[in-house]
Amino acid sequence: MSIIRIYLEADSIVSGNIAITTSINVTPVVNRYTAIVVLGNILGGVTTIPAQNFTNDSGTSVAANSLVVPTSSGYYNVFVNGTLQRGGLTTLSATNLIINTGLIVGATVVVEVVNFNSSASSTSVNNVTVTTTISD
Repeated sequence: MSIIRIYLEADSIVSGNIAITTSINVTPVVNRYTAIVVLGNILGGVTTIPAQNFTNDSGTSVAANSLVVPTSSGYYNVFVNGTLQRGGLTTLSATNLIINTGLIVGATVVVEVVNFNSSASSTSVNNVTVTTTISD
């Protein structure tokens, strides 16, 4: 018995586009803390201010180990008596702020921490058509 085979050729044409729309939202989240340097903060030429010595923007005392620190995309600034301090002079942790110099008693220290919340969403609209022609 013979096998009958059919040979067909198919040609497809793809045309159109895919439209993609992306919305990105970046929102800064700012935390500011204020403290007055007291004698117990200064030791060996270094000023260490514990978290609980700070107040936040609403005047509420900060709990121990509760200072907000910058995320990988955030940053912080330190002001002493209203003057921005250069980078590398301070170290901020949830526990305390360390300033690598002995400040004077009564100096006002402000820490500004800026973090960013971000979100993105994309939608796509498929405007692609495929036309296939089969011939023998």
